[in-house]
Amino acid sequence: MWKNDIKIAWRNLLKNRLDSLINVGGLTIGFFAVFLIALYVNFSRSYDKDLTLTDQLFRVNLNSQVSGKEMDKSARTAPVMGMIFKEDLAEVEEFSRVIIMGEVIAGQADSFVREDQVFIADEAYFDFFDIQLTQGSKEEITQPLQVYLSKSISEKIFGDKDPLGQNLDINSTNFDGTVEFEVAGVYQDLPANRHLRPEVLISYATLHHFLGPGIDNSYDWLNQYTYLKLAPGANVESLTDQLNASLQTHHGEQLQASGSEWDVDLISVGDIHNSLAYSGEYNQGVDGKKLTYFVWIGFFVLMMVYLNSINIATSKGQNRSKEIGVRKVSGSSRIQLIRLFLTESFLTHFIAIGIACFLIFGFGDWINQVLGLGLPTENLQLSRYLGWIASFWILGSFISGIYPALLLTSFSPQKAIKGDSILTFRQAFGSPLLVVQLIFCLVILAGILTTYKQIEFMRSRDLGLELKGRIVVRSPMLFVDGSGNYQEKMKATLGALSEVQSIAAANEIPGNEIYWKTEDFHLEGKEKSGVMFSMLSVGEEYFELFDLDILAGRQFNPVGEGEEAIINQRALAGLGLSKPEEALGKKLISGRGDARIVGVVEDFYQEAVNSPLDPIVLNYSPGDLNYYVLKLSSLTEIGSLLQKIENSFEKNFPQSPFEYFFLDEFFDKQYKAEIQFQKLFALASLVAIFIAVMGIFGVTSQVLLSRLKEVSIRKILGASSSSILVMISKDYVYWLGACFVGGIPLSYFLFSEWLQEFPVRIELGWWFYTLPVLSILLIFFSTALVLTIRTVFVNPAKILKSE
Repeated sequence: MWKNDIKIAWRNLLKNRLDSLINVGGLTIGFFAVFLIALYVNFSRSYDKDLTLTDQLFRVNLNSQVSGKEMDKSARTAPVMGMIFKEDLAEVEEFSRVIIMGEVIAGQADSFVREDQVFIADEAYFDFFDIQLTQGSKEEITQPLQVYLSKSISEKIFGDKDPLGQNLDINSTNFDGTVEFEVAGVYQDLPANRHLRPEVLISYATLHHFLGPGIDNSYDWLNQYTYLKLAPGANVESLTDQLNASLQTHHGEQLQASGSEWDVDLISVGDIHNSLAYSGEYNQGVDGKKLTYFVWIGFFVLMMVYLNSINIATSKGQNRSKEIGVRKVSGSSRIQLIRLFLTESFLTHFIAIGIACFLIFGFGDWINQVLGLGLPTENLQLSRYLGWIASFWILGSFISGIYPALLLTSFSPQKAIKGDSILTFRQAFGSPLLVVQLIFCLVILAGILTTYKQIEFMRSRDLGLELKGRIVVRSPMLFVDGSGNYQEKMKATLGALSEVQSIAAANEIPGNEIYWKTEDFHLEGKEKSGVMFSMLSVGEEYFELFDLDILAGRQFNPVGEGEEAIINQRALAGLGLSKPEEALGKKLISGRGDARIVGVVEDFYQEAVNSPLDPIVLNYSPGDLNYYVLKLSSLTEIGSLLQKIENSFEKNFPQSPFEYFFLDEFFDKQYKAEIQFQKLFALASLVAIFIAVMGIFGVTSQVLLSRLKEVSIRKILGASSSSILVMISKDYVYWLGACFVGGIPLSYFLFSEWLQEFPVRIELGWWFYTLPVLSILLIFFSTALVLTIRTVFVNPAKILKSE
């Protein structure tokens, strides 16, 4: 029974090759886009969801206000918080503290690596985040100068040698040089879906070794993540109130004295990657709202696919009406005919899904790279999704096949055989199904236009500093080359090249977050303001190199006496000053010592323009820093210039690899999430246009075929070609009007809401209302009108001779 249905369905597909190609092509391209979006959304939402304790793990976030004005919503907290919360609240079963080390150079003898996924953590971190040790024991993490390595890092450094108990040199600016650690353990590489993926874990007791155990009681050092393990079933909302009450009990008086306010909130570990609500995140996640938009994009594309399939199947009914009538007269029941049509739908979908899967999983790595989705290789294996794909095939085939099957088998045999059951123009082409399909197409076209303009607006915005023509060279491997002033050596070598106008060092470059943050700064004779300041260490010529505008004062004096500081406008306001001149000569007090303010610089974007401008305190550092920025006199013949820079570097630092990048390209990487959004929207737009063209072509050709006899008779009776063209085309205008009336308001609602997520954003101008409409008109009439004109100018004698 099913075997015969499959044979008949296959023959029908081959018999109507053009319609089958349109249907299968539309389904394939649509499924390809939907599957790709589903893979991306599923992976982005899977972060930390598979942890053993994921339902009990929450991170503490700190929100600070001054005089009722919100200053910061930070993921970073003080060391003491986890301890007091556990002591005061029974619902807090355990806490863990994690500190970012930043980039280090780790190795032994001639084998070393540069690694930035380096953290200081305590024993609880192993249990919280399922760190699986393959060698060693986690008990050693309670001792100072102990280090744990991921399996991949261990192999890079030690090869086949047993790393346990080996000495490991770690060089970091945080250590002011090189420190020797003992390898206490090796753990399995962490999966890609973790919001923190440490390659090197340093024992928390090491912090006590350098700063003393008193650091655990600090409220001022706001540079760590605090994770809490809550009791099963704990009420997070009521617990948050209790956490804030505990904080006020222990630290409320000090906060009141400084005129600042603190409160904390909790975020589930499984939600961290999909939230951009907090500053201080180590890795930028993906906004959960954007993932929701992706889901809607996939839904729109899927609806277009199904509507296209339904429209084509329905419009083809006129060619199969006699077949249906004959089958009914021959004894076929309606159930048997419905089964036959569903079999055809299942076969068509099977072919389309098979081709789509071949494209995605056969060329997954290339697609992943082109679209910049960041999907790990294991997420592009077909075997992981067979069950999901089979369910999708069965459900989708039924949804898109049942309506045409019920409609086409509803005719009486007599009318079907006579041809009276032919669908009219309004039943097929003019149906709301095609209008909805065009609305979806309009929404997606408006979306790609909006995202493109928003991203270009952000990327072209004045940053307050110049990035073009700047090349960044990473610092040499310090512990290999020994101690020494690399700033002087880099200036004397790379800076001496004729093509290099200037060279400056910095501990962080534009495009990187400044990890050293503190509220410790205040003016002499004044209390702390509660404002969170970022600390940026720079070398000589930093301001000249980036064309920064100094509003008052001067640059650093390398040979001056005493510490000097330069602040930006945000820091000026954070210190309670209104004019740049007021800051000059004042003493800036912090736990690190005193510094005299010698200049005020205009605000500049250290990070992307969709990030808030931070109060920044810049201090002069004549020693070794992480990055060296070269300002080039010209970008012509850049290949030969890079070769000269590399040759000079390798000659003077022979044991260090030459690593460089262009600063403007590096800065643009911060817009990764928006660019991903744009690329997926662009893919959806191409798919939408393709499906719309397929649908319009397929349905129009079928409907116009049904009117050939009418057109021929009208022409014989004297109707002009222009009048016939107007008669047929006027229905197009009605349904295009319905498309615009429904599509434009829906597009405005969706994308004005999306734009609210950006601190700086475009306005939806005239282009938003006209360009998508013109695109739809072009797509529609370039497809439908060509077919209509061919029908209007047909020779009536050829059509009527067989009647």
